[in-house]
Amino acid sequence: MSIIRENTPELFRDEYTEYIYDVTCFEMPVDVKEPQDVIKGIERALELEAHPVFLEGISARLNQLGTSCSVNDTELMLTEIKQRYKKILGFSCPRTVQEWIKGTVPGITNRKNNYDLCYALEMDFQQTAVFFQKHYLTLPFNVKNSTDAVFMYALYHKKPYSVAADLLEKSNGFVSHEKAHTSTSQILAMILDIDNDEKFLHYLSEHCYDNKQQFQLARSIICNEIKIIHNILLKYESERITSPERLNSLTIEALLGYKYQQGCKKTKDNILPKRFTESLPNDVTLGKIVNGDVASYELLRKTLMLLKFYNFYYEAENSDPNTIGGNLMDFYEELNSTLISCGFAQLYVRHPFDCLLLYCANSYDPIDTLYCVIQNGRN
Repeated sequence: MSIIRENTPELFRDEYTEYIYDVTCFEMPVDVKEPQDVIKGIERALELEAHPVFLEGISARLNQLGTSCSVNDTELMLTEIKQRYKKILGFSCPRTVQEWIKGTVPGITNRKNNYDLCYALEMDFQQTAVFFQKHYLTLPFNVKNSTDAVFMYALYHKKPYSVAADLLEKSNGFVSHEKAHTSTSQILAMILDIDNDEKFLHYLSEHCYDNKQQFQLARSIICNEIKIIHNILLKYESERITSPERLNSLTIEALLGYKYQQGCKKTKDNILPKRFTESLPNDVTLGKIVNGDVASYELLRKTLMLLKFYNFYYEAENSDPNTIGGNLMDFYEELNSTLISCGFAQLYVRHPFDCLLLYCANSYDPIDTLYCVIQNGRN
């Protein structure tokens, strides 16, 4: 078992999450010819988008710490969080985090804010990892990012916040090394093994990475999956391929169905969740990934998932409910294993994107179902 998998926490499902998992993966298969089936998938994803998943995590943790509250008790939660920032972190709760408590979707760009809140809520290493995936809906501990590496070291080795803050300040001037190509699993192993602040800082100073150097395994897998689609396109669409740019456009058409959904009946007044549509690949961003240019985590994860989905179901035979269920479980395990090996957030059915993809997988024609979901949601 890899060190990444060993340190990937299991995402236990509460009653609501178990319900979403069951109705998404094990209900009667979706029939793409029935507009209501398409609508139901979109509505479920929109329901997940509207669910206060972040505040659920905050209220649950505060209850564990002895402050009784519900997701609706935002003023009580805000008061408690402010006190904890002062007492545990030694500074005032940032306005950005206060806005999260008031209902805005947490950002994941300034990841120090995300980790600080976990420290203020006295979370340990495992609890922080789970909170990132279930309540921030993003990956924890991207160890090729210096901020993440510092917090992983501090949380794993049970360091007080003052140590984490000191390490962040001292590592602030570290620059990326163009020739640094250590794998994520090797870096992770070293961070878990080192329990000396100075040794950790020395190691970190020699293992700093810019965006282009991150998620190299994911980029490699994406390129391999793209080659599979290119072979299909070259076999059946060769007359339409007039340039490398055109090939990228056709690849996006294959993944998302643009221009391919003429047979789907359009429904009205449906939109896709923002967490689904944000960072979907297009021909330009696909080219950037292939060329090794800057690409966001969300773009890489969604591109990888869509490629795996297309290539798996291009070959799969979903002829009856039993076959559909078996293929879905195989796809789930294969995709989840790939996500974990890349250091990405694992599949989580309460993420609107993950949920819709799995919903489409539970159908007689998963690829066409995804096309119709996207078409109806873009109206």
